[in-house]
Amino acid sequence: MKYAAKISYDGSYFYGWQTQKGFISVQESLEKGLTKINGNIPVVVAGAGRTDTGVHAKAQVCSFEMQKEWDTTKMLLAINSNISKGMSVMEIAKVSEEFHARFDAKEREYRYFIWNANTIYPHIKPYACWLKQTSYNWDRAKEACKYLIGEHDFSAFCRQVDKPKNTIKTIYSAEIIQTGNMLTFRIIGSGFLTNMVRIIIGNLEQIARGIHEPEWIKELYSAGKTRGDCGRTFPPNGLFLWKINYGINLWNTHQNNILMYNNIIDDE
Repeated sequence: MKYAAKISYDGSYFYGWQTQKGFISVQESLEKGLTKINGNIPVVVAGAGRTDTGVHAKAQVCSFEMQKEWDTTKMLLAINSNISKGMSVMEIAKVSEEFHARFDAKEREYRYFIWNANTIYPHIKPYACWLKQTSYNWDRAKEACKYLIGEHDFSAFCRQVDKPKNTIKTIYSAEIIQTGNMLTFRIIGSGFLTNMVRIIIGNLEQIARGIHEPEWIKELYSAGKTRGDCGRTFPPNGLFLWKINYGINLWNTHQNNILMYNNIIDDE
């Protein structure tokens, strides 16, 4: 039986999503917990995206197979009793055998939080990037966000050692929302390269400081532009994988039953 799970985690506890030998990862913790409740039969988890060390997730999604059928509420409680500190399974749903958390995802939403003031509340310090300088013109950065939207070559917006062959991504929306001293950068796209969102923030910071004009973003898509042409990579603690969109509400049991039924009919 195949399931999908919505996972929330504090990235400061983990060395990223992906399993790494000698380091605690979100994937490894989940797989150990699931294997234990699966009668010690190994369970492999597929995630919708790979978050880096220190990056948080409000709603990461993963898929996996179990040996027997579970009541989803009982499974949720069982998993949460057998996984590492700093993470929680928030939702469980039965899905079709063809479902894959990564390949079926249509949109991924990230949010980056910046606190821009001389002082910061200690409660939010672990989850926002603190910028003490108060001379930023964030309206300039807001203007630049429109140049992120669309299909572009984001080769220069990627950590070079992890750059794939295909660096073209589509951004559906990008905006900065300011509430007092808190700025929230919200971006939705088809997918993201390694460090891409944090590098985008670095570029927007340079625009907010007046180093570049908002239109400068467009120049970074040009052939020959490299990581060195962009701004700094912002720290991971302000970044959250916020939401994964599959075109349906995975956590709606009735809708999922229809989806699984249609897949069975198609196979026949």
